Amino acid sequence: MKNYLKYIYGAAAVLSITATGCKKDFFNRPPESGVTVGNYYQTAEQVRNSTNGLYGSPWFGWNNKAGWSITELAGGNGRTYSSDVIAFMNLNVSNTNPLILAAWDSPFTVIAQANGILNNLPTSVPASVPTAVVNNALGEARLMRATAYFYLVRTFGNVPLIENPLDYVNNSQAVPSNPVSDVYKFIVRDLQFAEANCSAGVTATGHGSSGSASALLAKVYLYMQDYANARKQAEKVINSGEFSLLPNINDLFKTANNNNKESILAMQWIHNGGYDYGNSIQASWAFSSAITQTGDGYGVLGPSFDLQNAFKEEGGDSTRRHATYMVGGSYYSEINQAGGGYKFPFNGSGAGTHAAPKKYVVGSPADNGGKSAAQATALNTYIMRYADVLLIEAEAILGQQAGVNAGQGIPFTASTSDATALKYFNMVRKRVNVPEVTSFTYRDLLRERRLEFALEQDYWFDLGRIDGYNVTKHPRAIAIINNQERGDSSGGSEPYYQDYEIYSKKVTATDANFVFPIPVRETTANPALLQPPVPYVFK
Repeated sequence: MKNYLKYIYGAAAVLSITATGCKKDFFNRPPESGVTVGNYYQTAEQVRNSTNGLYGSPWFGWNNKAGWSITELAGGNGRTYSSDVIAFMNLNVSNTNPLILAAWDSPFTVIAQANGILNNLPTSVPASVPTAVVNNALGEARLMRATAYFYLVRTFGNVPLIENPLDYVNNSQAVPSNPVSDVYKFIVRDLQFAEANCSAGVTATGHGSSGSASALLAKVYLYMQDYANARKQAEKVINSGEFSLLPNINDLFKTANNNNKESILAMQWIHNGGYDYGNSIQASWAFSSAITQTGDGYGVLGPSFDLQNAFKEEGGDSTRRHATYMVGGSYYSEINQAGGGYKFPFNGSGAGTHAAPKKYVVGSPADNGGKSAAQATALNTYIMRYADVLLIEAEAILGQQAGVNAGQGIPFTASTSDATALKYFNMVRKRVNVPEVTSFTYRDLLRERRLEFALEQDYWFDLGRIDGYNVTKHPRAIAIINNQERGDSSGGSEPYYQDYEIYSKKVTATDANFVFPIPVRETTANPALLQPPVPYVFK
């Protein structure tokens, strides 16, 4: 079957979800024999476990390289020498790029799995399964379908909205894309359903909760510049008490702390399920195999000098910098524990940046209770965490005060001294030991978001929205990108190698760069994707 039909014939995807226990190690297990739609949804436990697969393996294609290439390399937070991802740093990604295909396929695989549940569960479940259990599963399916579409619309713009894949079985070469505004409306509807039907307070299990839906809805409204609703949703999450900041930001990126109180929604990984089931980021990012002790650790990504300069401009933000990337002399007791810890060498230089990523780099199997291996760790990938909700609340208040309309970016100089906005803005800063402020501008808030979520697959999307919702012109984002330092450097000299010379590299962004090309395999199989988008008929 051609891959482009993956999201069309996704009704059968439910067969890949297993009838196993509820422990988080089962999020990614391959199917057990004998499981069919007809015999699967027969008990409450089976219905609860039917959503496990939505959080793991289908996301691998995005998480492996595509997601961070789009967000960190194109966004200017990272640089690379690696031929398989360098096109993103240079902003010359073509429709034949295999990672663009992964960025398309992976979320649509999630959508196919979600649709399999949504279309099969209601007609297959017996009356003996409690309604609340059924509704929770349907809510989780719509939560994760919305999440997948949120990634797709921010990456590709107009995309096809698929609810019932059987609608297109006989016409799979004429499936149109739908406009961005309809995709956002679809996401909102899915999240509203999830908020009303998902269980509360279950994120420690690795599943999304009603609070997860509320939080993601706050972020979606923020992108839509609906600041009133963004604030309403953010305050709903804050007031629920379901989530909180971890005291130490570095603790967010330890396998032992998966599904912690700050984690709102996350991709779930295991280390021993084979390729596609583990978090492979460490394999690419770790500076050397001395960190992983599993033969990988390829040093593919370095934190750009532009990102490093942003941390230096903040001044005194060493706690957050330490948790984000390593510099010469940085010491991490949680890595190489048997050898007394790991110190990043003074002559270390990921992709010529005299630094290397720390987020998502967790060390050896022994450092992680056995939960890492070659090409795989069990560390979750955050989709959203509580610090984001706090900064959404602060930004929503600023946006309301600025009085801008959708399609107009908040002026960089717009500022607020609102007590509530300051409270939550400063909570994020206080956690990393930087001075609290008595007012902040929109430029300050964007910088805070960049520093807080650097290397977490977010920054490119922030750049794409600062000129307004659903716009085709990005003058302010282009100005930022064109001014970024994306170069490498000389080696420097002993003992500290800090007397290096930066070999400057800049890129020239255009408005066209803010929507990535749909993979040529998809447009060849379904030429309708190249036509103007068609308004979606909502049911």
